[in-house]
Amino acid sequence: MVLNQFLKTGTSNGSLGKAHSRLQKLQYGELEKEGAALQKCFTVSPGESYDTQARVIQFSGYPPWSPWDFVKTGWTIERIGWKGDPPVGGRPQGWNPVMAPLTPLPWSILPVARQFGISTEPIYKTVSLFKLVKDNAGSDYSDYIIQVGPGVIVSQLSSRFLGPHWSDVALAVYNQYETAPLKYVFRVDITNEVVERLISEEIYSVQTGLEWPDSIRREWKVGTGEYQALLGSPLGRGVVALVLRGYDRGTKLISCISTFSDEHKVSMHLLFVISDPRKPSIDGSTVFQWPCNCPRLTR
Repeated sequence: MVLNQFLKTGTSNGSLGKAHSRLQKLQYGELEKEGAALQKCFTVSPGESYDTQARVIQFSGYPPWSPWDFVKTGWTIERIGWKGDPPVGGRPQGWNPVMAPLTPLPWSILPVARQFGISTEPIYKTVSLFKLVKDNAGSDYSDYIIQVGPGVIVSQLSSRFLGPHWSDVALAVYNQYETAPLKYVFRVDITNEVVERLISEEIYSVQTGLEWPDSIRREWKVGTGEYQALLGSPLGRGVVALVLRGYDRGTKLISCISTFSDEHKVSMHLLFVISDPRKPSIDGSTVFQWPCNCPRLTR
């Protein structure tokens, strides 16, 4: 396991080597095992296992939701950012891109957006979708807030009781407004308990020499235990599903995952970088673009 950039004020090369050695011994249990299995789903390989085929079918074996699917099944759709009441044009037949106001990115991810050259201008469209849903035990809201811009998805809220998964919601919103290939997926203000424990107690721990909260972005490469554990987490699985459902298998992959908090060290964020694979090798297997195309971190 390799920590791409171990950045800590006053860290010498010797201590960096010790940290590297500690990271090599880490294990993240079932989440790491799940992530290693999901990583194989991006690859089209001869003789792949039945388990890999079944996982791909699980994510991509049915059509993605369209905006009209949400309208006809009774979801409330709101476009965030109106200065006053939005125009009234009868019941929407989807989400008219012209009608969506432009919004800025959340302030808490702006430093990382700048690192990647992502625009921080108010060019993004933000949509809230929610619905009161019921099962035999009771009822609750499924609630999502998704922000999209060219090549960017920012998931600001994801709370599912019943109904479509986050990947369906995010993909529907993105496809409604954007045509550019997807490059970056932010999952911000994380409250998922599994992910919170993984990051704050295991990836950031005495054993790794990292301390949470941490406003410095840490970048995790493909194949490391940290990458695989994050990929195998509930939020990572959602981004895997998004990639497999939005693009033909073998044409996109999650090339790296970053963890960071805001500058006030209050909230927890993840960034997934979506990349193109390289051309097939001579033996027909896909050679992916390692390491990821994340910008190098600087002090």
